[in-house]
Amino acid sequence: MPRFPRVNLEGALYYITTKADYKLNLFRDDSDKNRYLSFLFEYKNLYNFKLYSLVLTSTESHLLIEPSQQFTVSQIMHDVNANYTKYYNKKYEKKGHLFEERFKAVLIEKKAHLLEITRFIHRIVLKDNSLLQLRDYRWSSYLSYLKVEQDKNILSNIDCQEVLNLLPATSEDKNTGYQEFVEKAGSRDLEVFENKMYRASVVGSTDFVEKIKEISKAQVDAGQEQVEEDAEVSLDKVKRNRLIYALSAFVFLVFLGTSIFFVIGGMDLKREIKEAALEKDEIFVKDLIATKQELSRELEEKYRADMVSYKVTAMRLQELEKKDKQKGEKL
Repeated sequence: MPRFPRVNLEGALYYITTKADYKLNLFRDDSDKNRYLSFLFEYKNLYNFKLYSLVLTSTESHLLIEPSQQFTVSQIMHDVNANYTKYYNKKYEKKGHLFEERFKAVLIEKKAHLLEITRFIHRIVLKDNSLLQLRDYRWSSYLSYLKVEQDKNILSNIDCQEVLNLLPATSEDKNTGYQEFVEKAGSRDLEVFENKMYRASVVGSTDFVEKIKEISKAQVDAGQEQVEEDAEVSLDKVKRNRLIYALSAFVFLVFLGTSIFFVIGGMDLKREIKEAALEKDEIFVKDLIATKQELSRELEEKYRADMVSYKVTAMRLQELEKKDKQKGEKL
């Protein structure tokens, strides 16, 4: 199935997975997982998205997000991943990209699959260790659903009540009911849903999938579809490409100078080499200017993004002040 645009559609969820680059662990120790979660929760508060479930393993991050209408899932994941990459590279004295590729996102119909997808995510850790007791795994939102002892930051940032409300009305203890739903699931049910998750980029009813297709076609027809790569730009890659170009140009100039020498014979080789060197210097100067301009553009883009973040934060603070004022007036 083709990749659909990352739209903010009411009643839609994103199941997001990210992996580190080849042969790297995304999280080398618990402090790395804590730092990743701190970034995730910071942007959850800023971008006002819902987080229904999460699981962190040493190699992957698994998240179930419902974005707000104001911000896309690409904006959310760019900020989280970019900040974590800076932290990781500084701590482990690494350069360049950390993540294997653009994060993978499956668009899911919320009404039909919210309960199932949280179960699917919470059971992911069993793939590496089938004997593991799920309630013993710390780096998961599963304990938030059971209301047992849990990291306070995780507990306060997981939107589990909406999921628990989907359990049968006869279930008096929703937390115990959810535990049974997750741990006593039939293998056939699990297998069917897992196949859906790994085969498709959109999971939902026929009407839901058709609606996504219509949105995709409308965006393409209007020329509005954007190829949203992770917004982090690798300056090392830019410099590397430009260096290859400069070296290629230099080799060409040397070859040209040698050819002229053999053709003309009596020409002053020293003069040709000097001219070639001057041209090479001009190339490097131009390359330096281009790099400076590129950095300026990146700084401007970062400034604009920060301004959006500041405005959102200011708006939220104004809303909170307004609510507090209204409460005070009522009292």
